[in-house]
Amino acid sequence: MGSSPSPGLRRWWAFLALLAPLGTIGCGGVGTISGTVYFDGKPLKAGNVTFISTGRPSVSTKINEDGTYQTEPISAGEGKICVETESWSPRGRNMGGLVKPPPGQKSPAGPSVDSAEKRKRYIKIPAIYSNPEETPLRYTVTRGGQTHDIKLDPVADPAKK
Repeated sequence: MGSSPSPGLRRWWAFLALLAPLGTIGCGGVGTISGTVYFDGKPLKAGNVTFISTGRPSVSTKINEDGTYQTEPISAGEGKICVETESWSPRGRNMGGLVKPPPGQKSPAGPSVDSAEKRKRYIKIPAIYSNPEETPLRYTVTRGGQTHDIKLDPVADPAKK
């Protein structure tokens, strides 16, 4: 006697087969972003970049001495970008109300360098770029790797330029 799957089991497998493509279409997947952060046309030498997405985890990463950055995997979708450099201020300011890394993550910069190194790399940028409510920087993350250079204007409010 051969046994064949029951009609209920066949329907279950058919249902799962229909859902499988939705898993790849419905959720946008993840991507990584790399690029260079510029201020007034020159690469920033220190700081942090945070990609903030509503309803999805934010991702913070450090800015390297050559101005480049590279994110961990981030959920695809639209979001805001915040950039801060105050964590590198030679005056030793803390990040106060600036964008902090997502819960469970340490500050990517975590500079444990002497004040001479901080003076060499620190560049003050307008506070608008570090404020998630005011930042004019936006980006849509897509699946896979992508490059996005971030260009900061020295004018305090780029919208009024």
